[in-house]
Amino acid sequence: MKTAAVVAEYNPFHSGHKYQLEQTRAAGATHIVAVMSGNFVQRGEAAIYDKYLRASAAVKCGADLVAELPLPWATGTAQTFARGAVGIAKALGGVDMLSFGCENSDLPALEKIADTLYCEEYEAVISSQLSQNKTFASIRQSAVEALCGEDIAKLLEKPNNILAVEYIAAAKNMNCNFEFNAVSRAGDGYNENVYSGSGFASATAVRETIRSNSFNPLLVPEELSALYTQDFSDFSRLDLAVLSKLRTISVQEIALAPDISEGLENRIYSAIREAASVDDLLQKIKTKRYTAARIRRIILSLFLGVRATDSLGTPPYIRILTCNEKGREILSAAKPALPVVGRASQLMGLDGRAGEIFALECKADDIYSLSFAPARECGAYYRTKIF
Repeated sequence: MKTAAVVAEYNPFHSGHKYQLEQTRAAGATHIVAVMSGNFVQRGEAAIYDKYLRASAAVKCGADLVAELPLPWATGTAQTFARGAVGIAKALGGVDMLSFGCENSDLPALEKIADTLYCEEYEAVISSQLSQNKTFASIRQSAVEALCGEDIAKLLEKPNNILAVEYIAAAKNMNCNFEFNAVSRAGDGYNENVYSGSGFASATAVRETIRSNSFNPLLVPEELSALYTQDFSDFSRLDLAVLSKLRTISVQEIALAPDISEGLENRIYSAIREAASVDDLLQKIKTKRYTAARIRRIILSLFLGVRATDSLGTPPYIRILTCNEKGREILSAAKPALPVVGRASQLMGLDGRAGEIFALECKADDIYSLSFAPARECGAYYRTKIF
């Protein structure tokens, strides 16, 4: 038995994701656990389909068990996202391999970057550039270039490479004894919103076809085409609710949100007072230094009540969204370091930080249910029983 962990959003699951799972099997994995974002994702948006449908799609197409990455980590920076997911994989116990997709599968180069990100020389170079009017991503790439050379630093221009580096770094920092398996991304790039007609479409392109009622079932595994005819989430339906909530928040409360620094809370507070739509708000806040993706995550966190302290460390529980018989074998062989739960009632019995994170998750799920037309009932997710 050789168990691999993959980190995913599956927003939605498509043929490229199935290919990654197949390549993970080809690398020797007999069992696969996916650590997947819940109803909100890392780009600061609502997932197009709910977490149970997306988890079911994954198990239909090669995963054996799907564990949820809780909200504060799922909607965090790449570093936070990776730390949370790798933390779950380690805490589950019995995971032998960490498999990830990336634009460049040069594993030694990716590991070199991961090692560099936490050395003293890197911190010194970063500190010397923080005063410049650049995004953190560009500052980080410049620092890696200074220490590793231009060719290696260029790997950080691609989003999946960035995540791969963070997965490796997180695993090393947690002393995980994982074998790393890098799967080269095949097909369109992460942000391509129109399918090129060659290879695999991006999740972005698949979402666009669903939202524009031009869904092409050939873009996803055959067994999933019927799933994607269901109603999908459209978070723009809650724009007024977002603005309403944000207009009640003080500067001090904004300062408690994730990824706030350098007085950004004042800029956000002023923009909230002027904006007439969420898109308008985004445009008023973002700059060359503060990217749209970062601002979307902050706006979402403010709306859902996520604070920077919520994502400290790693998740305090492992929530199973679905599994098959092999998934049950993973659970039977595991020696988890955290509570493993499949029903909300089990989580409601937890106290301390685990209870706080789950309560936050429940509130967010209730809000997510309002993004469908017609709106879904409140509390449906709490009553879902997995095993």
